[in-house]
Amino acid sequence: MRKPLITIILIWIATPAAVFANPAHEQLMRMSGSERNATLTTFLKSSGEKCDSVTRNFFQGKDKRGNAFWNAGCRNGQSFVIQVNNDSVGSTRIMSCALLKAVNAGECFKKL
Repeated sequence: MRKPLITIILIWIATPAAVFANPAHEQLMRMSGSERNATLTTFLKSSGEKCDSVTRNFFQGKDKRGNAFWNAGCRNGQSFVIQVNNDSVGSTRIMSCALLKAVNAGECFKKL
């Protein structure tokens, strides 16, 4: 009878860590700066954003839910905040840094 109890306890202990994992963010963290720039360029272009090439990236921080916020500055002067959601598929939200500032929701390239 102890074996099932131990299994249940181990699953219960392991679950909270998995809930707060953000695999897409962790993958970005493991990249070099130039790899991150290239990845963010591809991502922004494929999302329809006007970004010729990311030349600067910045990790702003995470919110209480484990969502990560990355900033990308483009060679053409555009800049974006990318919210990498804390979910298994790495869903995202993108907003221009100009709009973020205009709605008083913060500023890019500053720690949260």
